[in-house]
Amino acid sequence: MEGGSDDRLVWQLVDSRKDRGYGLFSVRINRSRSPRTGKIHEFQVLDSPDWVAVIPVTPTDELVMVRQYRHGTASISLEPPGGLVKHGNTPEQSGREELEEETGYQAASFELLGCMDPMPALFTNRYYVFLARDAVPTGRLNPDETEDVETVLIPVARVKEMIRSGEISSSVMIAALHLFFDHREREPAE
Repeated sequence: MEGGSDDRLVWQLVDSRKDRGYGLFSVRINRSRSPRTGKIHEFQVLDSPDWVAVIPVTPTDELVMVRQYRHGTASISLEPPGGLVKHGNTPEQSGREELEEETGYQAASFELLGCMDPMPALFTNRYYVFLARDAVPTGRLNPDETEDVETVLIPVARVKEMIRSGEISSSVMIAALHLFFDHREREPAE
């Protein structure tokens, strides 16, 4: 890495306390010392379970996507299936569950495409992205009580244009789709 050691950028944690919990996440207040000035500053940090997204591809080269209402933007969003990594589950186990619950599809093959920090300035969690090959319907759609979803099949060839046009607008899901397209471009031709 250019520019020297990262040690000169690391803030020393002085103390940390949980402020409030909200189920889906909790707010923690960290007091940390600046490596440059030595002054102590407060930062709000959001503790959240890890997240998972699944990029399910059918044998006919379509992505299995979900249309659902998102309360943060008060709008309908088109996204790959995903959710929280449930306590006690691995990211892959939760990804498999989310795929079937939200879409009614399963896939025998799951491959980790990557792991990211969704918003490292605020969140403590990790975001796992899996490729699910040869996704097929099982008929067992079972969304959570707080989810009203519609399963949509999108030809892979259309997805990049849908991102450019804003039809697909969730930033973390666009990052997941980027990992998918990057993987596909690097994969040897069959």
